[in-house]
Amino acid sequence: MKHKLLSYFQHTMEQTSPPSPAQLELYYWFTLSAQNEWFGIHKKEVDDSQLDLLKNLFDYFLPEENNQQEELVWSQFLYLQGEMPPQEDQGTIRMIQFHIKGKDLEKGLMSDAFADFICSDSLLIWKNHHEGVIVERNQHYIQEEAFVSFAQAIQTDFFATITFFIGKEVQLSPALPTIFIQEKNIFSKGLSIIPSQSVLSLEKILPALFIHRLASDELELFNHCFSIFKEDKEVLLTIQTFIENNGHSTNTAKQLYIHRNTLQYRLDKFTEKTGFHLKDFSSFFTTYLACLLFNPSNQP
Repeated sequence: MKHKLLSYFQHTMEQTSPPSPAQLELYYWFTLSAQNEWFGIHKKEVDDSQLDLLKNLFDYFLPEENNQQEELVWSQFLYLQGEMPPQEDQGTIRMIQFHIKGKDLEKGLMSDAFADFICSDSLLIWKNHHEGVIVERNQHYIQEEAFVSFAQAIQTDFFATITFFIGKEVQLSPALPTIFIQEKNIFSKGLSIIPSQSVLSLEKILPALFIHRLASDELELFNHCFSIFKEDKEVLLTIQTFIENNGHSTNTAKQLYIHRNTLQYRLDKFTEKTGFHLKDFSSFFTTYLACLLFNPSNQP
């Protein structure tokens, strides 16, 4: 479809790298992030209705839009390999990428909601109407639980679904755009394989990515060893919650609204049926992979 559309316009450009500032002045740019493809259409050839159609079909790339001067410097640095922002008063940083699903998004209102949520020295940088990044600076980091609550508020107020990717704490350096792209690629995979999660991270995505890449014959052993997860979804939920609470019984029971004796009964039932003891790290990790495989909420 892309090639048919491009053949309609006389002056187009295709490349595998982001557009330069000079190219942004002359062309409307769109990206197919999954294929790492960029294409531009000369502004003189596109009327408003055609531009609206292209925005609906592809990811519209215009990092300057709605960005103030400081945000613009960061946008050019992260997306276009521009000059590095000044290092003073930056401290360590963390990049929080986000992706929004929804129609007729009021970007201005969305930006206002973000402004009330993020820290005062954080920067909100839009890539297009559906994605961008929050640059948290000086170790002023928002906790994961707050991102979950904010995602729920966005869904209620804007009828849109937002997913965050919490990057790692890093120092400002020339290598940062490369780290940003690496985290963006992992985020893209996470959106595909665990779409139910509103907050993602490297730690959440890599195990799920691993289990989804196993061959069918390799998965047969999981199906055999953890057949209890197919038969008893209550046990599946209990075991996954127990592991995600780092084996802390009190927190697990509280989260599931059950008595600790009930929790212990289910843990014993799991061990009896599978032979896996969750006090052993290898069993702990293998069982968690099985939870990701069998839990319907983790399926694409």
